[in-house]
Amino acid sequence: MTDLTRVSITCTVEAALKKLKKGQIAVFDVKKEGASLIFSVNDKDLKKVFAIFDKPCYNISVKRRSFIKRLSSFLCLRAGLVAGAALFAVAAIIANTFILKIEVSGSGSYLENEVRRIVLEEGAGEFKSYSSFNASGATGRILSLPQVTFCNIEKRGSVLMVDVQVDEEFFGSANRKNLLSDCSGTVRNIVAICGTAAVKAGDTVGKGDALIYAHTLAGEETISCLAAGYAEIECAKTCEYFATEESESSLKAALASLLVEEENILDRKVAVKPVDGGVMYVIDFTYLHRLSINME
Repeated sequence: MTDLTRVSITCTVEAALKKLKKGQIAVFDVKKEGASLIFSVNDKDLKKVFAIFDKPCYNISVKRRSFIKRLSSFLCLRAGLVAGAALFAVAAIIANTFILKIEVSGSGSYLENEVRRIVLEEGAGEFKSYSSFNASGATGRILSLPQVTFCNIEKRGSVLMVDVQVDEEFFGSANRKNLLSDCSGTVRNIVAICGTAAVKAGDTVGKGDALIYAHTLAGEETISCLAAGYAEIECAKTCEYFATEESESSLKAALASLLVEEENILDRKVAVKPVDGGVMYVIDFTYLHRLSINME
């Protein structure tokens, strides 16, 4: 039993047991050691035992307190330590429940901006509960990024670890420069999967202008990275085509000479004017030109 206190008194067995029986006190594990009688009583009876044997001749003392009393004494003496341990345990539980940091590693770490955007959209974030994070959804979206062949997301303590691996052959031969425009026109769409977009939809650009920078911002610090993404630019052009005569077949040949996929042509105007030996088809047209970097 955990509530038994061990007591020692100087008294004969018969006299001690008689007094204890009269006081209706249950005793356990009685043992005689020289002139002393040693026995155990319930904690609730300890005061009565001391009252019964209150004369100095009995020389009564406690040899060992009950487990409950010893535990209570220990906790009282070390209340600060116990409180600190409890607070630490609570803090550890809270830390393991929430995400306090997100780390992206692996050969695909250059995609960190896009990876972080995906995990944030799927419910993760600093000081957010891990239970609100859709890990499977984030994994699938990360695997759909260019050249990503492996993705593993796991929580270690309060840190969300995202391991992203890309095709090694692609990683070694990747273009580490900015995406530059090879034509003049108006930007209709710009998507920077990695790096920083240098323009926005509606901007006018010229040949050689930067479209996606091979760097990103971390706070106020500029960090080099791969540029990955694409741009769509609306361009205008005029072409001329000579034919010996004006006909349907001549018109088709004139349009084919544009060297632009028909689905990319946004608008066109065709004029026919006579010239020596035949006719000249003058075609004014606009078309959508797409450029990409590190997307193959």
